[in-house]
Amino acid sequence: MTAQRHSRIGLVGCGEVAGYGHLPALLRTEGLELVGMCDVSTDRLAAAPVPAGVARCTSLDTMPDLDALVVTSPAGVHAEHVGWAARRGIPVLCEKPIALDEATSIEMMERMEAAGTPLWLAFTYRFSPVARRIHELVATGAVGEVRALRMVFLWDLHGAFEDRVARTGVNQRRVGRMLEGGPLVDCGVHQIDLARWWLGSDLQVDHATGVWFDEIDGVDAPEHVTTHLSGGGARVLVDISFGYGHRSPARLPTFTYEVIGTDGVIRYRREERDFVLIDGDGRHDLAWAHEKSFEGMYTEFAAALHGEEHALPTALDGLAATRLALDATARAVGSR
Repeated sequence: MTAQRHSRIGLVGCGEVAGYGHLPALLRTEGLELVGMCDVSTDRLAAAPVPAGVARCTSLDTMPDLDALVVTSPAGVHAEHVGWAARRGIPVLCEKPIALDEATSIEMMERMEAAGTPLWLAFTYRFSPVARRIHELVATGAVGEVRALRMVFLWDLHGAFEDRVARTGVNQRRVGRMLEGGPLVDCGVHQIDLARWWLGSDLQVDHATGVWFDEIDGVDAPEHVTTHLSGGGARVLVDISFGYGHRSPARLPTFTYEVIGTDGVIRYRREERDFVLIDGDGRHDLAWAHEKSFEGMYTEFAAALHGEEHALPTALDGLAATRLALDATARAVGSR
């Protein structure tokens, strides 16, 4: 990429994901300059791992002039922050889910369209070398026609307790994620987006069930959702949990992809560091990598802001994944 200048970037929402993912990648990306951060918490602003010269603001209205805004705030306030950018006519890269309901998602899209500026979704999983390799293999027919996808993410969301060894306190991050729609809406949109991208097809929800472990005030969503979707000639299983060993001091997450075709299988298992293609010629080991890439996403973000070809998912991709996740979660709740 041959950028003529650095795009001035602001980020709103200095939580944990911004701290370990967005900010380090943004700061390392050629063509981007982080000039301001915003959060309602002065403690989070002070703790953010950025150079001293970056403005730290408790209101977007006091941010420096920006060329684009990155929204990593809680999903319930995405619309407010995207609306601020729309009024100023600047592009937005927004964390998933785009919003907590379809109507708000559509309103956000319409506001950005009226402003004539892009709204992109931060589906970081798309930019992993793993996801890109699977996309390439499927597109070139390496496994024939895809008949089934199995996408499993069983996780404890850092456990039920603030101190998981002493089993004391409440993990508020877990409560917050459940209040934002539960595992399928919060994290499962990644898997749904990948399925749509790999298959090159829209999907529909066929069936969904849920499992509840705890009663959380204000939460209807289950902590474990299994949903079956279909589209593009394939059946898609997404099995996702925030309650997998959540009361244990030990962690045992499980993250897998299986792409099952008429001529072969692609399998990715994170914990085993296993990524293989199995076809008529036997087993082929593929280059293992982490399932998501903030660095890859911000490289594409820089290209997009400089008018170059890019691969950022659109707001329509965000709406489609969120709509399916909401539908499946509602079905699981309805069948409780």
